[in-house]
Amino acid sequence: MKKIDIRNLTGMFLIAVPGLKDPNFERTVVLICDHTKDGAFGLVVNRILLNSFAPLFSGLGIKEYVVDMPVFYGGPVKPEQGYILYPPSLCESLPRGSCYPSIKINDDLSMTTAKEILSDIAVGKGPKQFLFTLGFAGWAPGQLEYELIADGWLIAPVDNKIIFDIPVSERWKAAADSIGVDLTRLVCRQGRV
Repeated sequence: MKKIDIRNLTGMFLIAVPGLKDPNFERTVVLICDHTKDGAFGLVVNRILLNSFAPLFSGLGIKEYVVDMPVFYGGPVKPEQGYILYPPSLCESLPRGSCYPSIKINDDLSMTTAKEILSDIAVGKGPKQFLFTLGFAGWAPGQLEYELIADGWLIAPVDNKIIFDIPVSERWKAAADSIGVDLTRLVCRQGRV
């Protein structure tokens, strides 16, 4: 198994332990998109905020759409800001020049805030796999490391199948299963970060 450096969890899942009772993160799976000495940035991938994006299309100037999507709760910080996760390999099948300015999380996953991707998805020309969130989860320098030491989270390698294929209600268990943890039997010392 690959050694984990808790000072850089970019491209890893955080899985809330059963004892974590913070309403923002209880029973969540958070994808860490960026983690440096300056803090951490992540997106919750298993909590739906709205079942349909349709009410938001007009506010973005999108008049026609053939694809609707759920809107996920990405976290409590900047809830007005949207973020889209998608596999960058999907850009290869799009018309030339259709890739979006993005942050590369790993070789199989990118994140963007580009409005163009929403327009493309709405009309069926964007990536076929994507997850749209409003807001993000953020940690100050050293805060995430403290929460890990306090047994607030489990760490697991990212698996795109969990983000894009597993039903939302099963992602928390699936992420824990991916590292061999049975959440119904897990006992943590604390978990109250």
